[in-house]
Amino acid sequence: MSDQPSDQSAHDPSERPPLHETIRAKMEEYEVDRHLEEIASTLEHAVRQGIAKVGELAHEHKGDIERLFDKAASALDSRTDGRHAETISQVRGSLERGVDRIADQRPGDEPDEPSGSDVPPSNG
Repeated sequence: MSDQPSDQSAHDPSERPPLHETIRAKMEEYEVDRHLEEIASTLEHAVRQGIAKVGELAHEHKGDIERLFDKAASALDSRTDGRHAETISQVRGSLERGVDRIADQRPGDEPDEPSGSDVPPSNG
C-alpha cells in the first residue's frame, strides 16, 4: 500500500506540465502544422480550378447569358410598364460586367496578354 501515495502524486495537477505545453507537444507529435498546410494548399488548388472552370463556362456561354438577360429585362420592363427601365438597364449592365469579370478568370486570359491571343481550341 505504500504505492498509493506515489500514484496520488502522479495525479497531482501541480506536477503535470501546463495544458498549453501538452497541446503544443501533441500538435508537434502529430505534425498538425504540416497537415494544415497540405489541406490549405489542396483547398487553394481546388478553388483556383473552380474559378478557372466557371470562367471557361461564362466565356463559352456568354451569348446564352446575354439572351437570358435580354429576356429577363424585357419581362421586367413589360411587367412594370417601363417605369423602371433605367434601373433595369443599370442592373443589367452591372450583371454583364460581372459575367465579363468571371469570364476573364479562365486560364490563358491574363490581363497583360494581347486580346488577339484568344485562340479557340481545335476539335480535331
